[in-house]
Amino acid sequence: MEWILLLLATLIASTVQSATGFGFALMTVPAFLILRNSTDAIQIAIIISVVMSVVHWPKLKNMVPYSILKWVIIGGTIGFPIGILIYKSLDLDAIKMAVAIFIILISLQNGWNLRAKSNPDEKKDHHKGILSVVGLLSGILGSAMAMPGPILMLYLSRMALSKNEIRAAMISFFVFAYSGALLLQILMVGVAKDTWLASAILTPAALIGVFVGHQISKKINEKLFKGLVLLILILTGIFMLINL
Repeated sequence: MEWILLLLATLIASTVQSATGFGFALMTVPAFLILRNSTDAIQIAIIISVVMSVVHWPKLKNMVPYSILKWVIIGGTIGFPIGILIYKSLDLDAIKMAVAIFIILISLQNGWNLRAKSNPDEKKDHHKGILSVVGLLSGILGSAMAMPGPILMLYLSRMALSKNEIRAAMISFFVFAYSGALLLQILMVGVAKDTWLASAILTPAALIGVFVGHQISKKINEKLFKGLVLLILILTGIFMLINL
């Protein structure tokens, strides 16, 4: 039953990320933490995310806003080692609480933006320093909690970018962020054999989700879909807090 739930969570989360540009770690890390009761949940999410991002990137590479992405990557490079130090200093309950609170806050912020229908900034080129800070925070969360996406998504969603440009920027950053996070996890923390094995078992479900989500993104009402995702995330965060 545990593996069935892990596979189902992986499939749903990868479909969501493929369709919207982010969400895999937000949904799988809480599920993995609950089901496995171990911090290797974060490492599993990172490993699977590397594979997913590399597979998905060729479909979106021609739509990437590289002038924006390069400054985010610079900031992310600085944030990676900071995130690893945070990962090594927190215990499991602290990680669960931090993840749960983070999910709820990000979800409420996204929900407010959807409800308010705020207009995006008309400029596509933002201040290099702001982009670097966004990358820094995303890099910290990427290596500490396998969650480089939410802060970047919040920022990009306020810009005058198309849905596909945002998805392309997110997936491109994920290729960089998760690869860097995995390298640091291997060098500074270590990845157990069982973690690699669990990742290998769950990866096929993730790849199926990438394909399904890419097809859904062409047809779905994006606002409704994001609303359902936000509801699921808020409930997940509350459930994690209840079960601490």
